[in-house]
Amino acid sequence: MNLTETLPGTGIIRGRPFPAAAPPAAASPAIAALGGKRGLADGGLPPLVFVIVHALAGGHATRPIALTMAVGAAAATGLAIVLLRLRHKQHLRQALGGLAGLAVAVLFAVASGEARGFFLPGIYVDAAYVMIFAGSAAIGRPLVGTLYGLLYRQSQWRDDPRLRRLFSLASIGWSAVYALRAGVQTYLYQEDLPGLLATAKLLLGWPLTLAAVALTLAAVRRATHRPHPAGTTSELQNRRR
Repeated sequence: MNLTETLPGTGIIRGRPFPAAAPPAAASPAIAALGGKRGLADGGLPPLVFVIVHALAGGHATRPIALTMAVGAAAATGLAIVLLRLRHKQHLRQALGGLAGLAVAVLFAVASGEARGFFLPGIYVDAAYVMIFAGSAAIGRPLVGTLYGLLYRQSQWRDDPRLRRLFSLASIGWSAVYALRAGVQTYLYQEDLPGLLATAKLLLGWPLTLAAVALTLAAVRRATHRPHPAGTTSELQNRRR
């Protein structure tokens, strides 16, 4: 519902921001949903170990043996992370999610017999997100707005035309982020460069995600701090001209 007030002595109605669409006080709910610093270690360490071990073993062993050693090292790292979380009584969601993703990546690597196969599931996931984010904007149900409403408990953003437009643009932006990830990794996959694949996965992972989150929340704060235009604000705009 729009809230308006009348400017004294003018009879002109000026809009005010939606209370339900108040700007997020901090990025913490969004960062927490991504797993925080633990998520970075849980999801990034096993692939890094995989590539390092494969590179080291590749110079002294046959390709199948090097792949087996890399798979074993990555799996051991993933299990160690889960055990560490259990020992410190920490949440296991990110660790178990990383372990599940690791298991799928290992299956792809073993099935293909190539180290680059380890990164193929991630490429598929990124490509899927490209279509999901872009599709949500195309049908008028921007996924970024839905996630914002869930994380910050702001369900009335749909009543604000500016936020609807903002979240549609943001969803397209997030689609571009995933397109960049998928595109770069696909190229490196085709060139069979697992070392650079791991580097790209790390650099285009958390750093790019955190930057996109920060830009999205900054845009939301800017939009929600501005007065919401009511239907009769055109008169006020004409007078200003």
